[in-house]
Parts: sequence; C-alpha cells; structure tokens
Amino acid sequence: LDVELVVDMLNEYFSVLTDAAYRHDGTIFNMAGDCLLVGFNVPFAQPDAAERAWRTAEEMLARVGAVAAGWSTRHGIETGVGIGLCRGPAVIGNVGSAHYMSYTMIGNAVNAAARLMQMAQMGEALVSGDFYLAVRDLIPAGCVQAFGPVALRGKSEPIAVYSVRPQPGP
Repeated sequence: LDVELVVDMLNEYFSVLTDAAYRHDGTIFNMAGDCLLVGFNVPFAQPDAAERAWRTAEEMLARVGAVAAGWSTRHGIETGVGIGLCRGPAVIGNVGSAHYMSYTMIGNAVNAAARLMQMAQMGEALVSGDFYLAVRDLIPAGCVQAFGPVALRGKSEPIAVYSVRPQPGP
C-alpha cells in the first residue's frame, strides 16, 4: 500500500476510535501502531465506568465496521478492529525516564485487556469475566459466547473470557 493511503486510513480509523472514547468520557493514554489504550474511571470517578467502556467498544466496533466496508469497496482491503476489555485496579501516572515520560496506566487489568485485544478477531470484543458480569445486562444474549478459562501470556492463572459480537444497528 502507498504510505500516504496508510496514513489517511489510520487517521480515519483513529478519528472514529477517539471520537467514541471521548463521547463516553474515556481517557486516552496511548496510540501506537493501530492500537488505542483508553481508560475509564480516571482521572475522575465514574461509578458507571464499565457501562461507559462497553458503550465505547460497541460504538467503535460499529463505526470501524462501516469505515472498513468503505475501504473494502474502494481499496480491496479487508480489515477491522478487535477489542479487549478488562476491569481492575491500575496505577495511573507518569512513567518513563529523565528523557521521556508518558502519562499512562499499568497493571494486571491493563495487561489482560491488551492480551485479549491481541486475540480478538475483526468485529469482536473479548471481555474478561469480571467485566462481563458488570455489563451483561447491556448485551443481548445471542451476541455472547463463553470461552471459559483462558490462559493469557504472562498470567499465572487462567481467566474467564467472553466473546461479544454486537449485532449491527439499523
């Protein structure tokens, strides 16, 4: 692919993702390659953080799906987005060195979400069991498949994982 086309596509892709994150009051921590790290319940408390995260993921999946359909038609490129969601404690702050600092979040939940994102297929959100329990009433039953315990790289204990593929809206 032409580098200019790749940059144009990434800009369109990240516009969709960041718009969705900000619409649901997410905090964007990092953009690298084609990945976006978004946190909720930070820097201000959000009692409905899990719902906000799920609504963001739903919107990202739907909107990137529509954008990707256009890319397929115009450029013959088949792509999409896979999302990983997990909930749990994290450390938020500046991490780095005297030469470069980055405001970020780190912790087991962040690592698990990253591993789930790496495993997710196009159009799919892989969510941890704890996250699923917090949002299950928002997800139609026909959109969910339980994977059971999954061993994630770097984790000593397997975690429950659910695959969610939201149905396209009208």
